[in-house]
This record gives sequence, structure tokens and C-alpha cells, in this order.
Amino acid sequence: MGFEMTKRKVVVLTTGGTIASLPGQSGLNASGAMTGESLLERLALTTEMTTDVQVCSVLQKPSNAITLADLIEIHRLCEALARDPAVHGIVITHGTDTLEETAHFLDITLSLKTCALVVTGSQRAPHERGTDAYRNIADAINVAAHPLMHGVGASVVFNESIFAARHVRKVNTYQLQGFDSPGYGKLGYIDGTRIHLVQAVRRAAPLALGEALPRVDIVPAYLEAPSTLIDASVAAGARGLVIDGLGRGHVPPCWVEPVGRAIQQGIAVLIVSSCYAGPVHRSYEFPGSLASLEQRGAIAMTDLSARKARLTLAVLLSTGAAGGGVAMRLEQMTRIQAAGQPCG
Repeated sequence: MGFEMTKRKVVVLTTGGTIASLPGQSGLNASGAMTGESLLERLALTTEMTTDVQVCSVLQKPSNAITLADLIEIHRLCEALARDPAVHGIVITHGTDTLEETAHFLDITLSLKTCALVVTGSQRAPHERGTDAYRNIADAINVAAHPLMHGVGASVVFNESIFAARHVRKVNTYQLQGFDSPGYGKLGYIDGTRIHLVQAVRRAAPLALGEALPRVDIVPAYLEAPSTLIDASVAAGARGLVIDGLGRGHVPPCWVEPVGRAIQQGIAVLIVSSCYAGPVHRSYEFPGSLASLEQRGAIAMTDLSARKARLTLAVLLSTGAAGGGVAMRLEQMTRIQAAGQPCG
């Protein structure tokens, strides 16, 4: 796996988050207060880098404040960089709260055949004891510079591990092993400067992206959850709904008719499971089962969390897709995409 990286170029786009925090006046961390230039200057003092690194501060926000418009801006920047033959890799530093959403959005909307894209962050601020900020960003740069990562799509590097954007999830609020891919495992790992992949990724063609992302709401199912949640989202202007279902994709019985009404009004409705691992599946015939929802036109979405399914649906709707077109494209993606093929 060894190769010469001295002439390989990686562009680091910083967006804020814990990895760019400074001590605040209150004694708490000021998330995103540090510029990208300052972050890379501090990294250079702690880590010997052999890659040509260029940095650009895009945003300085905690990741709870990232917007759909921000995602489109980041997409456009990455799209332009990926077309530049002088750029071998892109690293995005990001707050951990919504990191998995940004990584997934970029994964489904960018080709990345000849350019790697890695998203990273940290659980501890750069000034905190035992910070993982510099280790994670150094690892992310090394991974992004490696030719092995071309064609992999967007990945997340965290705690010396590499994860596929499609399956990665934040699994811990504060410990250094903040991310994992429940049910799928990591793509690979970083050992010093050695990059090793243990799985190969199969990717569908990127989705076309419109000028703006429409509103898509997530509606969580839970014991005796009121069906008025669905009606409220539709009334508020949602063009799509993602139901974060129970188990194999179930909802309370009283939800079936409101779901049907929403679909009749032209609202695209996806069903996912709130479980960390395992797909939705048509296994039961009781009222509120996945089968009863599909009979009314809902679309089962396999192996995506609600947050990622929401962005996928928003991208599809951004170009005017509706109804059967959404279902067909999602079925194609499900058949093609997987992060579970052994490598070597």
C-alpha cells in the first residue's frame, strides 16, 4: 500500500464544529470559532505532513446550524475541486452532530471517480486534554491523498477507522469512538501512515441535484403516536415525509389512513426503520404494518437511517421527481449500493 504522497494535493474545507472550537468566555467551548487556517497551522505544529495541503474556510458553525443551502454550497465547491486534475482528495472538517448527513448527501450527489472525499471531526476540542482533533484531521488527509480511495465515494474518518458515508452513524455523544456502521462494519483502518481497506464499496450513479432542496420532514413512530403529526407536516408545506418506523417498518394503526391521504395529495412517503441495524421488510399484514402502508403507495427504503433517507428524498424531489419516479430510482440505488463486499 506504500506510495509517494509528496506531490499529491488535498484541499481541506472547514465548516466549524468541535474540531474548530476555542475556549469560550463562559468556560464552555465556542464551536466553530477557529478558522480553517488556524486549525491547519496548529496541525502542522503537531504532525509531520508530506501531502500538499490547501485550506479553505467555508463556514464557522456548530453543525446543528448547518442548513440545506449550506449543503448545496459545499456540494458545488466539492464538485469543482473534484473536476480539477491537480486535486487528488478533499477533506471536510465538520461538527459531529450532523456529520453523517453531510457525508451522505455528498456521497449521493457527487461522482468522485478520480478524487477522494473524506469527512471528519472530533469529539474533543483542540484545546482539551486528549483531543482527537489533530489525529483525526491528519488521518483524514492521509486517507484522502491515497489513490486507493478513488471511486469509494464519500467516507468518514474517525478514531483511526474509515466508514462508508451510507452506513456511518454517530453512536456516542462524547467518547472518541464516536462513529460506527452498525450492522455493516468499517471500510478499513489507519495504522500510522498505512491505509488498509477491508471492504469494497458499490455505488449507484450520483443523483442529479436541483437548485434548492425542498422540505422533507421526518415523522417518528412510537407507542400511540398521534396521526396528527403527519397531517401537521403536510399542512406546513412538506413535499415529502420519511416515517421513522418501528421494527420492520411499522406504525400505529391510526396512521394508515393519514399516510394514504398524504400520498393522494402528491406527498412522497418513505418508510425506514428506527433500528440501528436490519432492513424494513413486508412480513406482517396487521393495520400499521409495512404491507398496509405500501398498499397505499408508501415506499420502503432499505438500509438508510431516517436522516439520510430524508436527504435522499429531498435530492430526488429537487429535480421534480415524483411518485413512481422516486420509487424506481430508490429501487435502483438499493440494488446497486452496498458496503458489504469483502476487499481482497
